Amino acid sequence: MRDGVVTDSTTSKDLRERLITASVLLPIAILASLAGGWLFLLLVLPVMCVGMLEFYLMEKDTTMQGSSLTGIPTGVVALLGFFLNLDWLWQAALTVGIVLTLILELSRQSQQPDRALKQVGTTLCGVFYIAFPAAFLISLRSASPDGLIWLFVVYAITWGTDTFAYVFGKTFGRTKLAPLISPNKTIEGAIGGILGAWIPAFCLLAFTGTFEPRLIPMIVAGPFLAVSGDLFESALKRFFRVKDSYVAGFNVFPGHGGVLDRIDALVWVASWVFLYLFAIGVL
Repeated sequence: MRDGVVTDSTTSKDLRERLITASVLLPIAILASLAGGWLFLLLVLPVMCVGMLEFYLMEKDTTMQGSSLTGIPTGVVALLGFFLNLDWLWQAALTVGIVLTLILELSRQSQQPDRALKQVGTTLCGVFYIAFPAAFLISLRSASPDGLIWLFVVYAITWGTDTFAYVFGKTFGRTKLAPLISPNKTIEGAIGGILGAWIPAFCLLAFTGTFEPRLIPMIVAGPFLAVSGDLFESALKRFFRVKDSYVAGFNVFPGHGGVLDRIDALVWVASWVFLYLFAIGVL
């Protein structure tokens, strides 16, 4: 969400870039989601890899920088484990990833084992923060018989929150939401985003005949997690003192920032929906 107060010319340019990018990427995302299978995997996989790379580069030149050399392959194999429905594969990926990262970092920091352990932890953070939510999306899509509906519930919550927060923030935004973390976000924008997510999500369930009272907490909490995910990524950037998350010279989403800027809410919402449905026995 980018609901701050900026000049009219900047706002117009930003909005134009966002609309152009969305008009290209949204049809691709929707078509791949409808197709499912390998085509959906081919959409999720590169986005996940770039997002993980951005996460690790965000930590560049710090004593806790995670390893993209082991983190990204671990994430890829874990994702394939979910895609192929092989629990042992993602479990093995985590185990091997931890061991290889520890060996790699100890060889680099032989005199600083505590630093090596920190880097192992941060490498795992990248896997859990980005790769596992991507794997949850894959699992939601492949769930039978309502996998596509669950996937579009995630989209409705995420995109509804993001879009309406942007519109309400630009139009009505006055009160800062979290000025120390993200000065441009407003309470008015957040409220608009939450309402804008509830409507399409509940309508989707109603129109597809999948609405049940036990799903209400999932939908109600979803937008709050979307907002939290956005703030969390902003906090990460402040913590590591970087302005943007995207890889220099590789801005995938013009007008939208890096991949992490686009999936910061999605990873939280996808995790929430997957774990909630799993907990109540739907998955």
